[in-house]
Amino acid sequence: MKSGRQRRNEILAARRRRALISKRTSFAPWLEPERVPASAIPAEQSKLLHDNTYGSRPRFYVDVRFACVECGIEEVWAAADQKWWYEEAKGKIASRANRCSACRRKRRFRRSQERRVHIEGLVAKHGVEEAAWRLRLTVEALESMRARWAE
Repeated sequence: MKSGRQRRNEILAARRRRALISKRTSFAPWLEPERVPASAIPAEQSKLLHDNTYGSRPRFYVDVRFACVECGIEEVWAAADQKWWYEEAKGKIASRANRCSACRRKRRFRRSQERRVHIEGLVAKHGVEEAAWRLRLTVEALESMRARWAE
């Protein structure tokens, strides 16, 4: 039978052993200052405060490969694009690129067409003034949108 002190020492030794193993196989290299890649772009921490996240904020950005969810093409999300997305566009820290540029362009066009059909339906059903009120737009803004679509 072991004493409580002996058992505690065994538990602490096992914890230390596991901590060393997990440190060697860390999946978070940004937490280790000596493991910063040469091609990394440093993150400006003051511009990352917009996202109230519980996780850690990145210290740098590196090129990340991803597969498009629509077409399956492999593409690279460049470090400079990540820096713009997180710091300038104020994107969520947990968000990742998941569509290639061609599929993003197609999706944007499809959504704009859906928006156009919706607005034209509102105008046909309720008239310009009522549609503008329902869309929280001015009549002039709605008319300029419709003029752009007519081109």
